[in-house]
Amino acid sequence: LAYKLGELDRAGLKSKVDASSETYRRAATRIAALTPPASLAPVHEMYVDAVRLYQRSAAEMVRVGGDGRDEHLVVAQPLSMEASEKLLKVGDVLWPSEYKPN
Repeated sequence: LAYKLGELDRAGLKSKVDASSETYRRAATRIAALTPPASLAPVHEMYVDAVRLYQRSAAEMVRVGGDGRDEHLVVAQPLSMEASEKLLKVGDVLWPSEYKPN
């Protein structure tokens, strides 16, 4: 959004997305090292999927820094949205009575 509002240039967008990508990479490494109990295996897989979707979204967004084409943002947005929805579902399972801000 900051990029589309002109608050970030392409280099700034790339820098922010690169930082996010590194966070997702570290998270994926840590998640892969976990062995959840069988009862939480489906939730764990949902979490893994969410991180992968964020990684794919970031990989698409960083392409804007290279060619400046906004189409990459259009491709990235539904991936990020799906990842967010998966994380909300994970939260519903792990913390069923907690308030989840949007």
